[in-house]
Amino acid sequence: MTATNSTSTHNGHGTPVDPEALRQEIARTRASLGETVEALAAKADVKARAQGAVHSSVATAKLRMREGVEQMAVNATYVGRELRMHPRQAVGNSMRRMLDSARERPAPWVVASGLFVLAALIAYRKGQW
Repeated sequence: MTATNSTSTHNGHGTPVDPEALRQEIARTRASLGETVEALAAKADVKARAQGAVHSSVATAKLRMREGVEQMAVNATYVGRELRMHPRQAVGNSMRRMLDSARERPAPWVVASGLFVLAALIAYRKGQW
């Protein structure tokens, strides 16, 4: 007796025998392949991934800069108060704190120094110095 059953929906390998079932299987496979291709294309889109990384880095840099500026403002307020109350001690303490701050978080100090130098160069070129 041969095992050819025309009423079966699948052959011995799990492939549909019925034409409609076969069409549905093909449609599911195409959809799955389409999703896979889209996922691979997204991973291969180096430009978009690089732009995302740049935007993330810029946002992080802005946040750190803002935090540094805020910390400098707090420090300046504290130094002003101390200068009025104890001028000699305040200068020594302030210098120590500024050096510690520059060692702990140099980025805001580097940026602030660069901006100061830039402003001095612009003022010098305009003859305001």
